[in-house]
Amino acid sequence: MTQHARVVLASLAVTLCASNAVAQIAAEGTIRGYVKDEQGGVLPGVTLTATTPARSTAFTARTDADGFYRLINLPPGIYTIVSELAGFSRFERTGLEVRAELNIQVDITMKLGSVTESIQVSGETPMLEVQKTVQAVNISGDFQRSLPLSSRREWSDSLALTPGIMSRSTDQFGGDVYFLRGTENENHVIQIDGGDVGSFEQNWPGFFARLNTEAISDTQVKTAGVDAASPLAVGMVVNIATPSGTNRLKGSTAAVYTAKAWNGDNNPGGTPVAARVFQPDVAVGGPIARDRAWFFASMRYTDRTVGVSRDATLLGNLTALVANFQPFDNKGHLKYYFVKGTTQFSSNHQMYVYLQRDVNAEDSSFQVDGGNFEVSAPGGSAYVARLTSVWGSTMTTRFLAGYNTKGLNPSFSVFENHLGTGGPSRPVHQTAFPSAGIVQGSGRIAVLDNIASRNITPASKLTFSADMTYFHAGGWAGSHEIQVGTYLQPRLKAQNTIYYSGDGFALEEMVLRDPANPAAGTIPFHRRFYSAPTEDSQRLLAHDNAVYLQDSWKPATRLTITGGLRLDWVKNTNQIYDLVTLDDFIVGPRIGGTYILTADQKDVVHTSWGRVGDVPNSAYLDPTSPGGTTGGGTSKLALRDEYSTRLDGVFDRVLLTPAASRTNPNLRTDPDRRWPFVDEFIAGYRRQLPGQVSLDVSFLRRNYKHRPALVEVNGIYDIGVFRGYKDESLNDIFLLTDNQWSSFVYQGVELTATKRTTKAQLITTYTRAWQHIDGTWQPNDPASFIQPTAFSNDRGLGTIRGAGTNSLSGTADTRNPMWEKHQFRTGLTYAAPWGVQVGTSLSIQSGPYSGPIVTRLTAPDPRFGPPTVTLSNGRVVSNPLATAIRFAYGDRGEGQIKAPNLRIVNLRLGRNFVFGTRRFEAAFDTFNLLNAGTDQQFLNGGNQLYSSNYARRPDGSFLGVNRQPPRSGQLTVRYVF
Repeated sequence: MTQHARVVLASLAVTLCASNAVAQIAAEGTIRGYVKDEQGGVLPGVTLTATTPARSTAFTARTDADGFYRLINLPPGIYTIVSELAGFSRFERTGLEVRAELNIQVDITMKLGSVTESIQVSGETPMLEVQKTVQAVNISGDFQRSLPLSSRREWSDSLALTPGIMSRSTDQFGGDVYFLRGTENENHVIQIDGGDVGSFEQNWPGFFARLNTEAISDTQVKTAGVDAASPLAVGMVVNIATPSGTNRLKGSTAAVYTAKAWNGDNNPGGTPVAARVFQPDVAVGGPIARDRAWFFASMRYTDRTVGVSRDATLLGNLTALVANFQPFDNKGHLKYYFVKGTTQFSSNHQMYVYLQRDVNAEDSSFQVDGGNFEVSAPGGSAYVARLTSVWGSTMTTRFLAGYNTKGLNPSFSVFENHLGTGGPSRPVHQTAFPSAGIVQGSGRIAVLDNIASRNITPASKLTFSADMTYFHAGGWAGSHEIQVGTYLQPRLKAQNTIYYSGDGFALEEMVLRDPANPAAGTIPFHRRFYSAPTEDSQRLLAHDNAVYLQDSWKPATRLTITGGLRLDWVKNTNQIYDLVTLDDFIVGPRIGGTYILTADQKDVVHTSWGRVGDVPNSAYLDPTSPGGTTGGGTSKLALRDEYSTRLDGVFDRVLLTPAASRTNPNLRTDPDRRWPFVDEFIAGYRRQLPGQVSLDVSFLRRNYKHRPALVEVNGIYDIGVFRGYKDESLNDIFLLTDNQWSSFVYQGVELTATKRTTKAQLITTYTRAWQHIDGTWQPNDPASFIQPTAFSNDRGLGTIRGAGTNSLSGTADTRNPMWEKHQFRTGLTYAAPWGVQVGTSLSIQSGPYSGPIVTRLTAPDPRFGPPTVTLSNGRVVSNPLATAIRFAYGDRGEGQIKAPNLRIVNLRLGRNFVFGTRRFEAAFDTFNLLNAGTDQQFLNGGNQLYSSNYARRPDGSFLGVNRQPPRSGQLTVRYVF
């Protein structure tokens, strides 16, 4: 980034802060429209007042010279609007529902008469967004609480109803992960009341931002077409609106219970993901000072055990390899807190503050683990304050400050009782083979004794945001709603300390003596020694400082044209090496428009184009640390790798990797590295049908560009033959840059239908997706020398986290839960007579792809050099081109295996009992009613024709892992007062 660009951005940010502006995004909605007389003439000066039982204060507005009004900053709820003007009868419109961040239009016709006369009108609430081109869905808190989505009862369960989302349960402890149109699970922004509560370490929804569902009023999920005020994110932007308390003390208490005996078995001969859950919730809100200040608080406690999915083969392997093995569950005891205070300084100035806390430890062992070695403690605390002001009829300002400490595993004490034997981790492979001068396993079938390392990863995020919105009516070729703001995250911090098992002897890979008989024992073939037992592997300090400007221009009553520009300065420094890994100035233009086709505002077309940068995330900013996104991250310690090339337990080959110095000569940073972004186009049609039903049909195209990349730049390649290294004191030297050679392209058609009445609520979504990769290989990728014509891929493309250095590793591009062709989901609740409540959710989605299918040569091809190369200084290094692995087909898409489709049917039956203002609810939920048993993931080696874990069995059936949870029942009780 140039010095001039820095000065411009800093000056704009200071100017905006000084202008008393505020938070770029909130959880409120708006009602707007025209007020006219019976002859169609506009009525300026009309006073409008909006009230709702959800708040103890009223909201007011006046029509401008064009008769246009805006009721803004409305918390979600059911509103009554009263309009008054001398010489006209008082007009009252009831039953208008406002949703989080939704702009609806309500036009009013007033009749001549006395203001003492009153005309009351009721009707259907407008459901269509009329101003913005954003693709979004709103999911109310009561709908979430009434739907049988999962036995975990997390707020994030409802994200599965979002169009474009692919989801699956995790293979560790049962919570779902969410992928949007090719994105990863961490490319999202999670906000509560406009405050960023996501982790700088990893933005997994529902994992780093947990909240009692009693604390949810409404949730808006933006998936495309976000405006310039929205934070950087190529995934979802989720904003949860919470209650604020009123002058009346109100609250609720609830509990869910699932007994282990209420679970079925969909894994014959193995162990199902059977859960036992006890989970009480409590929430209460009320006055601190009547008409002036209010509070709201909620808490959840969870006592949960979740079975680990193991099929009969995995269970048999563990039983044979681990003495006295007994299947075990993952367990957790969790607590979430949320406390919020709201004060009304005057009718035009309001402030709230809140605390949200959710750090908890929970077992997270995988299917192949021979013991309960793994535990995760994600989360932390979030502190947010926001001030909202209305300045007359033409200007509003908001200001927000927030800080969160969302990280992973705050201290080593998290791992107590999960340390295994204390020695090295011993992964077991069914077979092993020499390749590229080393020995590789065919895929883990068990992990014995321990895991290789454990990580302590604290992180924090500081946020200041401000904006000012100015409304201009008349002149300027129509009305304008101009917003200018700043979004500052001046301190994003992440640290990672790795503790290696075995006092540095962390890994000893094993192979079965007899591939057909695990009980015959194992032979070690690879050992890894680190030069120290601990490593301070990551210490990052980053910032994302942005300014933006946007305008909603209405040149005609039915047409709105939106344009915006967002400028972000993102910089990251690896403080261990005093190395700047990114310094980029991101330009994000947006342009779009909506047109109301009919006078009743029930038919709207929309289109937009925009460039949106990705959310700043520590692993993307610095993918070179162990576990980094590109797959090229390595330890900075000295390594000693020993191999038994004859697979006889005698370690006859030793490869040494020198330690990196403080200046880290193994890594170079491209000073022109760019931050990843997506170019996005949308075109769609929205219609509101009778009966409070809305329909949206849209086409979307996304192009994911400039993903993180590591390019090996030290190797000497002479016409496709590896000759050694330029700097012989080192092995691979990586250039950290952006992928300028290829991009992922997503295209999709999405259909969304919703219904919301007092008796029935419905969300139905269907997505049809196509994907492919454009471009060519990264420089020095072994595949570019060995199989240069195999680049094409239109199935499982791999992750947008970044392209690795070796596409022929055998495991490259095998993470594909985001690339699925079809998704259909429905959530429905219905209030039947006599207080009976019925709910159901149905999900059908395509299975993921395996990634490129690879095979193995009987011996490396000598055309690409010998298995090892001896350098002039005497060091022996492996030859990356001497790999025995090859793509099995003409290109990387051909022949990929698709996992089976995932089908889930859930059902709820309950009854409500009403006692005046109090209500008792009881319901019984059945999850996975059909007891389907789909494996949602591939085993390690599932794309390898030579592996025992190859996903297609000889009989054509699918071999996978992470079976969906079995049929289970859950009792829910809830008391509202």
